[in-house]
Amino acid sequence: MHRLRCGVIYTNAFADYLAQLSQGASQRQILALDYLKASTGPKKGTAWWQIEWLPEHRAPAECRFKIGSVPVCLSKQSQRGLKHSCLDWRDGQVVVRS
Repeated sequence: MHRLRCGVIYTNAFADYLAQLSQGASQRQILALDYLKASTGPKKGTAWWQIEWLPEHRAPAECRFKIGSVPVCLSKQSQRGLKHSCLDWRDGQVVVRS
């Protein structure tokens, strides 16, 4: 397991998953990972991922990290939501462990 400077922990399996996603990607793009968790309403407590490619110039420096060999952008909200949590890749899906 590895820890980013923002407190997010990730496994080698998660880093390998991101490396597969990034194969063939443009050098001028960065993988943006957003972790969202509903705090109200009928979906309260439900969490989900959004992964998209951003032009590198749109990723703020304080939100840039490297997971394995892959440069990623984690929004401030995602950093707070995932602090001290572990990102893993198991059985074909992203798993967040507290």
